[in-house]
Amino acid sequence: MQNVNLYQRERRQQGGPRPRQLLLGACVLALALASHAAWQGWNLKQRASDRQLAEAQAVSAEAQLAAFKANYREPTLDTRLPAQLAEREAENRQLQRLATHLRALDGQLRSGFAPVLTALADRHPPRGLWLTRIRLQAGGSDMLLRGLSQDQELLPLYLESLGRSKTLQGREFGSFDLQRDDSGLLAFRLASRAAEEGDDE
Repeated sequence: MQNVNLYQRERRQQGGPRPRQLLLGACVLALALASHAAWQGWNLKQRASDRQLAEAQAVSAEAQLAAFKANYREPTLDTRLPAQLAEREAENRQLQRLATHLRALDGQLRSGFAPVLTALADRHPPRGLWLTRIRLQAGGSDMLLRGLSQDQELLPLYLESLGRSKTLQGREFGSFDLQRDDSGLLAFRLASRAAEEGDDE
């Protein structure tokens, strides 16, 4: 018969970290805390530097603003400006009128004297009045007409007929002379400007 010993001494298992692992973990934690503290310190230092820079910029801006306010002068309206503006506007209107007149003269010079002569021929009465002299200058804008009329009533009708012509319409005459000559005819002189010495030469 064999004896079986059923009683065995139970061994207790050792658990938990070993001292070496605890030391290593403590070193890692201390290193992490030191790194975090260094980063926080650098961050705080950087923020303090930024704040000092911002404060310096604010002080400089306030100094510039104070200097600008000290040198600022409220603008005042020059009393001469309205008169100068009115003078310039008058000059501009005069230049516009001159430009319009020059364009009209240019158009007349380009077209020549033919339209004016054609209008004079078309409006000439069949009898009792005739032209003895026609002078056209400045593209036809300066015109002188000299002639004779047998009847004093023909001349107003002739002038009215000239005024209805499209070419001569709106033309202004600055001089009109009417005299009876030795033969009993009415001698007339019609000019676009007042008579001057040497006009009929």
